[in-house]
Amino acid sequence: MRIYFLAQRVPFPPDRGDKITTYNELRYLAADHQVEVFCLADGEDDLQNTAALRALSDQIHTVPLARARGRLRALLAMATREPLTVAFFREAALRDKIIERFAKSPPDLILVYSSSMAQYVEQFTNTPRLMQFAELDSRKWADYARLAPRPKRWIYGVESRRLLSYERKIARSFSHSLVCTEEELREFERLVPGAPVTCIPNGVDSEYFAPSEGPKRGNHVIFTGVMDYFPNVDGISWFCKEVLPQIRSRVPDLRLTICGSRPVDQVTALQSIPGVTVTGRVPDVRPYLDRADVAVVPLRIGKGIQNKVLEAMSMALPCVTTRTACMGIEAEEGRDLLVADDPSEFAGHVVRLLADDAARERLGANARATIKKRYGWAAPLAKLSRVIELEAGGGRARPVPIDKGDRVSVV
Repeated sequence: MRIYFLAQRVPFPPDRGDKITTYNELRYLAADHQVEVFCLADGEDDLQNTAALRALSDQIHTVPLARARGRLRALLAMATREPLTVAFFREAALRDKIIERFAKSPPDLILVYSSSMAQYVEQFTNTPRLMQFAELDSRKWADYARLAPRPKRWIYGVESRRLLSYERKIARSFSHSLVCTEEELREFERLVPGAPVTCIPNGVDSEYFAPSEGPKRGNHVIFTGVMDYFPNVDGISWFCKEVLPQIRSRVPDLRLTICGSRPVDQVTALQSIPGVTVTGRVPDVRPYLDRADVAVVPLRIGKGIQNKVLEAMSMALPCVTTRTACMGIEAEEGRDLLVADDPSEFAGHVVRLLADDAARERLGANARATIKKRYGWAAPLAKLSRVIELEAGGGRARPVPIDKGDRVSVV
């Protein structure tokens, strides 16, 4: 089968949420199908990542995302009803390449990852099209509006309403939609009743994200994530302001590592706090996780399943998260991870773990066991394959159940 695969970023390296999912899906589909990839490149470094995908497909079409022009397009879209996100990610060169390739070698099916990419294939109404919502972006922007100061609050609210209208349009016109958590499935069915949708969780490679026997640093906590992403910036800023002082009052030598690429000034400034290190991009996050005693995931905004939680759990690293951060993860609170939204309660969890070696070991071991039992890639990718086969075969793919024992999530 010939499949067009559209992604918002080059699906390599698998070092952030969307790229982890798209890379694993591409690798799986390329084993049995002829997959042609169309994607935007997030800067010059991302353009260079296409070379690693040549082993999976000899048809990789990448167009750089011109951010300055994208911001201008988004600004002009304010005068229309178009979502600013859709305008931002519109690159004429990618649209032209898809049209050109479609005329020469049309696909049997189109798989689109992220709603901002749906615009490139809206006209191909006679071809089965799957819309994989990385998350329901309209709900995410509504959360942004809830926390952002004015005037951003107003802009984010407008974007939320526009995106919801666009998501509904795409969901009703595409053959089938995919979401990654049961909670988002319920939200989707409420917002777009009657549109075909299936929940396909993502996975984590527990052999890759495995703990070593290396020594811990002692009283060391870690937060990981792309550090120009608003939910990560908001979460770690809240943690440093509201939670960290309470921990340090009881653990004076506490060290916090903020590990992730592209830290914005607001994040870099956190290094002025004693004991806080901001690494920027690192070639491999595993050694940093391995040396930490506790992973903190203090997100106040979030949809889908957090890779950072699954990776830490897979590394047998005790996790303290907010309820938002562990949303959609099938883990038992108190046994596999600790959860708190209140700053004092969050701080108390961290302090108790740092003081109790046995509790850390027990929580970490339980977390890894849960990951190995429920969060592999095989089940969700097989489920994706079944939806593709039904749609490409002309059948209307209905929601496909997944066994609880094979429940998976993102890496």
